[in-house]
Amino acid sequence: MVNKLIGIGNLCDDPRIQEYGDKKKCYFSIAINHTKNEALFLNVECWNNVAENCNKFLSKGSCAYIEGRIKSSKWQDKSGNQRTNFFVSADMVRFLPNGKREEKKEEENIEKEHVNPSISSILQETEPPF
Repeated sequence: MVNKLIGIGNLCDDPRIQEYGDKKKCYFSIAINHTKNEALFLNVECWNNVAENCNKFLSKGSCAYIEGRIKSSKWQDKSGNQRTNFFVSADMVRFLPNGKREEKKEEENIEKEHVNPSISSILQETEPPF
């Protein structure tokens, strides 16, 4: 049996970190769009170096690629009912660009500024260069 989840989504809130002795755990929620009007909301946990990096570089609204296993935890509520929670234990988290238009415009302007002048003059010529 294979237990593997791969998803790309946006963080619903800022990551929170907890320390357990020398180990660190980071947890957050992620929304993965299923259709235009539907989203899947998942709780994600990660440990140690991955946890530190998520806490440092991610924030609410950040886009992330998550790869990990689905796990469950069971407990008994105050009324004595058995409860189960499913979550993703992430082995890998990649930070993706958010896709905001303002950021893209800034990147395009930076790329245009760094074009070699001789190349831009070739690109502006109407005759083929051969």
